[in-house]
Parts: sequence; structure tokens; C-alpha cells
Amino acid sequence: MGIVEILSKGRIVELNKVLEPGKEARRLEIRRFKIFAGEFMHDIDTMSHIGTHAEAPSHFIPALYEGKEAADIADIPAEAWWGEAVFINLAKLPAKAKISPEYLKGKGVRQGDIVVIGNCPYKDDEKISMTDAAARWLAEVGIKLLAMDFSYNIEENFSELGRMTAHVELLSRGIPLIEGLAHLDQLKTERFFFIGLPYRVKGCDAWPIRALAIEGVL
Repeated sequence: MGIVEILSKGRIVELNKVLEPGKEARRLEIRRFKIFAGEFMHDIDTMSHIGTHAEAPSHFIPALYEGKEAADIADIPAEAWWGEAVFINLAKLPAKAKISPEYLKGKGVRQGDIVVIGNCPYKDDEKISMTDAAARWLAEVGIKLLAMDFSYNIEENFSELGRMTAHVELLSRGIPLIEGLAHLDQLKTERFFFIGLPYRVKGCDAWPIRALAIEGVL
């Protein structure tokens, strides 16, 4: 099935946040000005990690391994950002649950999948997280992309770079991440077509995206 058929026949679910300048936790300001015949343009002052955003290996690997180079957001090919996705819905798991490799296998995660994880009803000490073993398994099985609403649902530890296992294992293998997804509770199927393209900015480690789930086409 071609991309045009996928987009025209499926149920589209917006998975990205709408950004509001001046109201985000991270910096986002826009300043309007006139140009040429008087039409409007905007200066934009923001961060690479704002709203729903894609992350390249250069976000993490050069910081973890001093002097080691890694692909930036412009280096990653377009086809890395779309494909068949499997949804790991955390809504019905108990508080403090730990996602294991066996749990992911039971959900049918396989090589080449885009793994979308989130919709957790808990926060702070009751949060659901993925075990380090599960993060390693995703990397070893060769998923295409890991996308989530909140990164605290994929990391057991945030105390230091080397202990953020999902970031280390996936990004070191060139497997990109997406963080800040929204509206995962609106998904009706466990498998769907996903697309979330960042703009190519040379030297940048991340960039905001518009993320879509297209259900009913697989």
C-alpha cells in the first residue's frame, strides 16, 4: 500500500502537542515583523527539545562519550521516521509496574517496529517504568524507533547519563527517539502506521515534529 493510500484511507490521530508561545515549560517566544510588501513573518526563539520532538544520537552520545561523534537530526534518513508501529499502552498496568522484555515480547514487538509507549496514569514514586533489561532487549531486537509521551516511563534511572539505559542502548545504535507525544488515549488499535518528521537542521540534536497515527491501514 502506497503512502497516499495510507493517508487517505485511515483514521488519523494527532499525537503531537500544540505549542503556545509564552506558556510552555521550556522557552518559546515568537516576535512578528513585516517584510517586503508588508506581509508578516516571525522570529522564533526556542529550544530543540520543545513539545513533541525527535532526538538524534548527537543529543546523548557525545555527552556520554567525550569526543565521540554521532549522527545529528539532519543525518537521519526520512524513512526512519515512519512505518508500522505497536502501541504499548500503560493505562491498565498497576502503579510502580516494571516493563520487562517478556512483557514487550507478549505485545508482539518485533524487529523493525516503531514502538510507541505511554498513557501511564501514575507519576512520581508510582510511575511505571521500563527495566534496563527491556531497554537493552529493544535495542538488540532492532526496533526502528522508540516514541513516548514522557521519558520517565522508559528510564528506571535519571541520576546520571550512563544509567539512562534506553537512551544509551538505542541512541548508541543509531535508533532515534521521540518524546512528548500526546493523545495516546485516543488510539483504538495496537498497531497502526506512524509518521513524525523533524526538520533537517545540520548540527542540531533534536527538533519538534508533528506526529500522526494512521489506524486501519495495516
